[in-house]
Amino acid sequence: MDKLSSAVDFRPRSRQLYMGDMPWLPRITDKARAKLRGCIGDYIYP
Repeated sequence: MDKLSSAVDFRPRSRQLYMGDMPWLPRITDKARAKLRGCIGDYIYP
């Protein structure tokens, strides 16, 4: 089971992480995957 399986448990990765040379990319992909799965819940997008 992956970390995005529950809206209660959803927390995107840190803003400090890089994927390749791109900051925030891991965080953005976590949010997009959760939104597509319908499990982002009431998470506010800071």
